[in-house]
Amino acid sequence: MLNSAEKKHLRGVAQRLAAGVHVGKQGLTDTLIAELDQLLKRDELVKVKFVLDREGIKTAIADIEQRTDSECVGSVGKTAAFYRPKAD
Repeated sequence: MLNSAEKKHLRGVAQRLAAGVHVGKQGLTDTLIAELDQLLKRDELVKVKFVLDREGIKTAIADIEQRTDSECVGSVGKTAAFYRPKAD
């Protein structure tokens, strides 16, 4: 669990990132979750772009957090950043 200062720092880093994954109208497929999981293993911080409505985005964020064991460090509009520390 990250504290607010850590989340603030990660949000700043995420602003300069390009979106690593795009969630389209099909939603969260197993393939998309697997790709996101690989990106989190490699980079720790991944930006995700959504093509969903507001409620769909909230649901997708919670689902991504649960399925990838990551934490959403911030979301603005249709973009969210997820963090998961590398396993040592």
